[in-house]
Amino acid sequence: MKPKAINHLFTLQRSPILLAPCLHQFYEKYASRERDLLLSYLVLPMLLSPPMQTFLIHAKGSSSLRTMCSQQSRLLGLTHLVQQNKSLTHASLLFLQTAESIEITDSLSVKSLRAVDTGGANPVHLTAASRLAILFAEVDIVTIYRTLGFKSL
Repeated sequence: MKPKAINHLFTLQRSPILLAPCLHQFYEKYASRERDLLLSYLVLPMLLSPPMQTFLIHAKGSSSLRTMCSQQSRLLGLTHLVQQNKSLTHASLLFLQTAESIEITDSLSVKSLRAVDTGGANPVHLTAASRLAILFAEVDIVTIYRTLGFKSL
């Protein structure tokens, strides 16, 4: 089977090197807590989902996790997207750790160490990652997963 140009475009858009700055942006804006590595599995699927991305871009300072979950269309298929993007998340985290931009501690918390080049990253994804960090800041990690409809971490 001959690969088509559309397949290559999808591969380029879902590159861990291009999406790693989005994860870094999330953890740069997020106050580090114990086991916050678990949130990284939510970041990329939420940024790559068009309805969720639209909400995050237009989120106000008064927006919360509850307002984000108020429309079911935003959450539709999120559990499947998380499973589908696990390897992409792992590769992005590995890229950031190899570049010494983040540190993953023994308590599974992620600390941003230094800035990362965001030249190839989509600016919309970077903005959405910052807003997602603000939405997740006040809520416990287990509560976030339960509110989003996950039965297990």
